Parts: sequence; structure tokens; C-alpha cells
Amino acid sequence: MRSLLSRAALSLLGGTLGGVAAAALDARWAVEGASSKLSTWDVFVPALALDAPVALVVSAACALAWILVSPRQTPTLGGALGRLRDDASRELSATVALGALAVPAFVVLTAHAARGALAGEGGAKAIGAELAATAVLFAGTLVAATVALARPLARRLTRVDARVAPALGVALAVAIFALGITRGTPGGDGGALGVLGVLKRQELDLRAPGLLLLLGAAASIGPSLRAPAALAAALSLAPLALLWPTARSLDGAPAITAAVERGAPLARTSLRVARRLTDRDRDGFSRTFGGGDCDDRDARVYPTAIDEPENGVDEDCSGADARRPATDAPPPTPPAPAARVSAELNVLLVTVDTLRADLGYAGNPRPLSPNLDKLAAGSTVFERAVSLASYTGKSVGPMLIGKYPSETHRGWSHFNAFPKDDRMVQERLQAASVRTLSVQAHWYFDKCCGLARGFDVVDSSAAPGMGAQQDNDTTTTGDKLTDAAIKRLSDPAITGGRFFAWVHYLDPHADYLRHDGVPDFGRDMRAQYDHEVAFTDREVGRLLDFVAAQPWGARTAVILTSDHGEAFGEHKLIRHGIEVWEELVRVPLIVRVPGAAPRRVAVRRGAIDLVPTILDLLQVRPAYDGGPSDFVSGVSLLPDVLGGAAPVARDVLVDMPAGPNNDEKRAFYRGEKKLYISSGVAYSLYDLAKDPGEREDLASTDKATFAELRAAYEEMKARLREVRVKPVPR
Repeated sequence: MRSLLSRAALSLLGGTLGGVAAAALDARWAVEGASSKLSTWDVFVPALALDAPVALVVSAACALAWILVSPRQTPTLGGALGRLRDDASRELSATVALGALAVPAFVVLTAHAARGALAGEGGAKAIGAELAATAVLFAGTLVAATVALARPLARRLTRVDARVAPALGVALAVAIFALGITRGTPGGDGGALGVLGVLKRQELDLRAPGLLLLLGAAASIGPSLRAPAALAAALSLAPLALLWPTARSLDGAPAITAAVERGAPLARTSLRVARRLTDRDRDGFSRTFGGGDCDDRDARVYPTAIDEPENGVDEDCSGADARRPATDAPPPTPPAPAARVSAELNVLLVTVDTLRADLGYAGNPRPLSPNLDKLAAGSTVFERAVSLASYTGKSVGPMLIGKYPSETHRGWSHFNAFPKDDRMVQERLQAASVRTLSVQAHWYFDKCCGLARGFDVVDSSAAPGMGAQQDNDTTTTGDKLTDAAIKRLSDPAITGGRFFAWVHYLDPHADYLRHDGVPDFGRDMRAQYDHEVAFTDREVGRLLDFVAAQPWGARTAVILTSDHGEAFGEHKLIRHGIEVWEELVRVPLIVRVPGAAPRRVAVRRGAIDLVPTILDLLQVRPAYDGGPSDFVSGVSLLPDVLGGAAPVARDVLVDMPAGPNNDEKRAFYRGEKKLYISSGVAYSLYDLAKDPGEREDLASTDKATFAELRAAYEEMKARLREVRVKPVPR
């Protein structure tokens, strides 16, 4: 018994030493992605405290496993290899080598089968059943092949040290994975092994599993250490003493907390568990560990709660009860009577998925957007436009509804569905006898989720099967989409009177595919993205040329924008969806109105303003029913477009509510100052004029500006008519 306890204590010590290494890596990664001037040491101690319990759990599991496997003798690597020296073990050696190679073979074959199945037309259950059966078939085949080939291979290894084969097999397996990950794209393209490139996807961050393997390896080596059991146990438990001080210190160190949440894969997970375990009122927020709950005995009080104005309770832990706004949210502003647009105007809304703002007309030297540049030259360009969120499910629906995402009835899924509680702009136009058309290339914009509601015609002929597109765009659709749009806009039943048409291009969304006849900018990820933008620009240009050639083209306004941007390593991020940094929310916004002179608008505007702009262009004044859900936020952009007085700066909000794959994130803009808000708890301040890359957090150094923006944000937040959505457990 004493021997077993000694082995367990040494395993715990080994795991704890591994925990120290894991904390150092966690801290390093956190500092690399931080926007504050932190040192690795600033984050190391909190990371060590958070990683320590994980290290102990993993170490204890490893110790128990090894004791069960070998209760009488401490297993060592040397001993395991020594058993392979005699000829009787050569078959085992060959089996291990072949088994190691079978692992990447199984992964690659199953992944290719999955891609083929997802490209089909079957439903989710049918695809799942097909994949399960395929995986079982591949696994059985590879196991049988390993067993069948092991003996013949062992006979050929008679002159080779039996320890070489397993090492060589593992090395080759690792090399195969490394080659596939390196050469493959995040969508799985790049040859037979390219499918392994999906492991580079941000949502498949493998750093945390890698750190767990590190802890397991350290715990397994632990029994080889030489130390008294009592000392080993004491040293193993010592880091736990840091937990309580860390729990309290994180409350007053928002920069460190934010760094851990953004960039420390293992400590971040442990932090979430710690908050959940210390959340006494089960409202999703803890009073300690930087959780921000100012009253952990009242489930109605937590950082992202809706603060009822002037009820004497600070529900959202902002530090004060919300004041009642002096007036309701401002209604859409109509254009000046002298500058009204034609009563026969049509509106074409073109949205391009994942399109960053840095196009040719914005200074990009690459010839990636000649058609959009041409459109911009004759239009009003909003140089500092921002989207409502950084992924489609929380940006496109609210953009068409005309509300901030947190004001919509949206559910909790990643692909948000919008019920009839919220009226889409096309519903309001349809009620005013404006014809409505939607041309799409993705199932999400069809009938499943409310985005098709109010359109007289929805053309999804360019969309592949539902299984082919989930979070990734793995098909080329832009050419088919333009063909479908031209076909529909050639129909007098649609264009014979006033109409509103919406066309959404998807191709710039990852995966980035190759196209003939457009510029090739290289093979790095940004170059491939720009190639896709160039392809989409060509197809948008084809649509705009068609519109310009039609009899009704001269009385058709064009609005072009995007639902969000894309990251290429800025803030250590790739792609989009979980943050609200500038590269993710800055989008193009071009508005061409017949008769309006081209101009540039430098003050910041947001996608929240599109619905009132569309209503103004079509001169539709909807009769709101006075219900709590029938309203439109935002202000019309038409006065900015038609000229006259200089555009007036106003506060702008990016609003991304929490969902299954993201925490709540907001960005509040006043001039060139940006207040970043994470989960209602972590606040950062940036001066975009001096720091466009958002690298320096000024919250602690420019306290006057921080206080001003915090107060202004709280005032805007009080105006929001938020809809509380209950989270679904992850």
C-alpha cells in the first residue's frame, strides 16, 4: 500500500510540474493576444492557480490508470521498450507500428467520407447514420488489416531492433498529420491529406487538448522522480493555495482577466468551471474570479441583465440603477422636403458575406474590387461603417428587421431563427404594395429561419444542398447567383412597378476557393480571400451592369454592404464570429441614389440604419401598431446621401448577444474612441485614430475618457428594448 501511495504522490508531483509548464504556455499565449501592456509573469500566477486543479485531476486519473494496469511494478518507458527486445515481441512491435499508421489513415478516410456526405441532399439524421456506418467500416477494415499484416511484417524485422518499428510508426503518423495540417486549408482542401487542414480552424483550437496531453505525460513520468512521498504530495497541493487570492484578484484586474479569457486555452476553460462552481444563485455569473456579479444571492442581478430604469435595483451591476431615458428611441429621420427622391424609386440591396472594408476604393493596392470601386465612385461611401455583429446569424436578421440583435426574438442557436414577433423590412414594404424579391445561395436565407418572410419571390436556385453549407462556404455560387438575379429582374411581374430586391453573395466566406479568370494574389490565406473577393466583385459587377442597362435602372437605388468582416491573424484570430475587433465589424457601405452627388462620409454609421434608409428611399411610412415589438431602431442615412448639412457624428453600437459559440460582446463608439465590452464585465478603451489596430487598452490610463464612454454606453443601453433569451446548456 505504501508503494502505491508513493507512486500516486509522485504522479501528482509530475502532473503539477507539467501544470507549471502548461501555465507558462497559457500565460505566453494570453499575453500575445492581449491589448494591454502585460508581462508573462502578470498572467502566469493566475494561470498557474487555474491550471493547478486540472493538473491534479489529470494526474490522479493517470496514477489510478497505471496502478490498475501494473499494480506491482512502476511502469517505465525503458521497461516497456525492453520488452520488445526478444523475438517473441516482434509481432507486438509490428502491430504497434501499423496501428500508429492506421490512425491518420482512419482520420483522413473518414473526413473525406464526411465531406462527401455533407455535400449530398440528405437530412441530418440520414447523413449522421451514413457517417457512423462508414466510420465503423473503415475502423474494422483498418484493424483487420493491421492484424493481418503484423506477422508478415514481424518476420521482415528479424534483423532490426524491435524497438525501432513502433518509434518509426509513430514518427510517420506524426509526420502525416503535420504535412496534412500544413498543406491543407481550414476547409480541408489541398490534396488527399489536405483534409487535415481543418485542424487549423479556430473553433477546433487544439492547444487545450495538447496541454492536457502534456499533463498526462508529466504525470506518467512522475513515478520516475526521486522524492519522499510526503514532500511530493505537499508540493503537488501547494499551487492550490493560489486559488483564493486569484479568485479575489481577478475582480480588480480586468486586463488580466480579459487576457486569460481571450488567449489562455486551458486556464480559460478552468476559469469558466470555477465561475460556474462559485455561482451561488445560478444566474450564470460568479461574484469572484472576475465574474462581475454584484449580488450572488439574487438571480435577477448579473452583469448582462436588463436593468429596469429607476426601480432602485442595479440589475446589470453597472454601479447605479439605470435612469429612465428622457425620450424613446429616435424614429427614422425623413429627408428634407426639398430633397425628396423620386416616388418611382426602386431599391436593390446587395450584401456580400464576410467582406472587409479595405477594398480598392478604401486604399487597397490590389486590383481586387474594380466594380465595387466603380460603384463607390458614383455613390455615397460611408468610410467608417460597422456591422451589427461579427457573424451572419446575429447580423443579417437584425439588419433586415432594423433592430439591434439583443432587441430581436432570436432563440439561442448559432443560426438564429427570427419569429413573427419582429417585422422584416420586406414585410413593411410588401404591406405598402412594393414588390419584394430575394435571391440567395444558402439554405439559411430560405424558409427555415424567418429571413424569407415578406418576400413575394424567393429564388434559392443557386444554393447547393442543405448539407453542403453549414459554417463553411465549400461551393462556388456567385456566378449562379448573378444568373438567378438577372433572370428574376428580367421578369416584368417583378420590375413592372416599384420593387425591393435583396441579393446576398456568399463566396468570400471561407473556404476560399479558386476561380478562373480573376487575379491570383498568392497562396497565403489573405491572398486566397482577396482572390475570392475579386471573383465576387466580377459577379456583382455583372449584376450592376445589367441593372444599369434596364429601363428602370435609372430609377433604382443601390445599397451594397456586408454582414461582417474577416480576421487574418489580427488579435491572434482567424476568420470571424466570436469578437468585435475592427477587422471583424468594419464593413463597406455604399449607397447610390439616382441624382445624388458622390460623396464620402467620414463619421461613423452602422448597419442599424439600413431599414430606415430603405423605408425613406421607397417613401414608406409604416404605421407602427404601438406594440412592444413593433419599432425600428436607427436613423435614416438619406440626409447623409442627399447632402446639405454636414453629417453629424452620433454614437454607434455593435451588439452581439451570447450564443452557443460566443460570449456576449459589444463595441460602443463615440467619435474615434471605442469602448469594448465583454460579457458585461470586461471593459477596454481604444483610440482608433492613434491605434487602429486596437493594441493599447487605455481604460486604466485615460480614466476621464473611459468614464465618459462608460456613462454614454450605459445611457444607450438603457434605451435598448432588450429581449432576454435563455441559454441552452453547452
